Amino acid sequence: MLRYALPLIPALFFALPATAQDDAPLTAEAAMRCGVLNSLMGVLEEGDAEKSRARNAIALTWFSLANDMRHVDEAERKATFDRVHNEEGEAVVALPAEGEARAEHLLQRLDACDELKYANAPAYRSMADFLATADAAQFAGDAALRRQGKEPPPIPEKDLGFGDGWTFQSRGNDCTAVKMLNPDLELRLGFNNFEDGAVWLTGSKLPPFPDEDIDAAVAKHDRGAVEDEAAASADGIPVYVYAPGVTYANYPGTALFVDGKIAARIVYGATEQGETAYRIGHLQGWIWPKLKAGKELRAKVLGKEVGVVQLRAAGGLWAEMQACIDQYPEG
Repeated sequence: MLRYALPLIPALFFALPATAQDDAPLTAEAAMRCGVLNSLMGVLEEGDAEKSRARNAIALTWFSLANDMRHVDEAERKATFDRVHNEEGEAVVALPAEGEARAEHLLQRLDACDELKYANAPAYRSMADFLATADAAQFAGDAALRRQGKEPPPIPEKDLGFGDGWTFQSRGNDCTAVKMLNPDLELRLGFNNFEDGAVWLTGSKLPPFPDEDIDAAVAKHDRGAVEDEAAASADGIPVYVYAPGVTYANYPGTALFVDGKIAARIVYGATEQGETAYRIGHLQGWIWPKLKAGKELRAKVLGKEVGVVQLRAAGGLWAEMQACIDQYPEG
């Protein structure tokens, strides 16, 4: 049976001294839950010592952030930890031990932790640096190197192929996945560890994007969607829905859709030397979680469907992309 969490983690969690903390939209329960989820993932990754080490360093950082909240007394922290520990552990062990079901479940659960980490980046980074002074072996990654005044090593260069015609390339801070939607139209996921990546559609037959009156051009491509302010996430990530009377079938603009919902809208475009490129999606963190959790991606350009992609057919691409993004999560 899969252990719920590494036994070392809770012991360190309750033993660590409290340190100063800035106000941040982070609760003790959320931090503990992210600690437990990363600890569980570390158990699944025990066959890879480096992955397991990194995962458990992340878990310890979350546990320490929870312990740092002085307004929560020790009894309440322990009770919350026990409840979260049991909830997440039981959910994992209920899944088949064979195959990827447990890992996929945890990766989906960890999406919220990724968003929480970026929303609380200063506090998270400060805690990781603090812990690196006490346990350099556990924090042998970027936090420990920064304490030594050194830069983290570059992300390993990779060139990989995945199912359904996807390719993946890792260079420096860039994590890039490419699929040809047709012989003349490229879909490119250009993500990185600074959270400013996006999705690009590029091809010579796309409608050209003008050099002048760009606002009017964007407005033309941006028809058919409205922002649902009530549905926005706690950290302000907007949610776009179909405008009144609009469905996917009659959507008139340019956008990406995941499982039937609007996932990302056009930001801008450019035409150079006969080739046009559209940037889709304002921020990496707005679209990447939808892609890796989704089943089907569809793309429309000015109302015309230009591609349908079965996301699960890419196999391990999404885990590879996440691993690339996570290598130096603070940039």
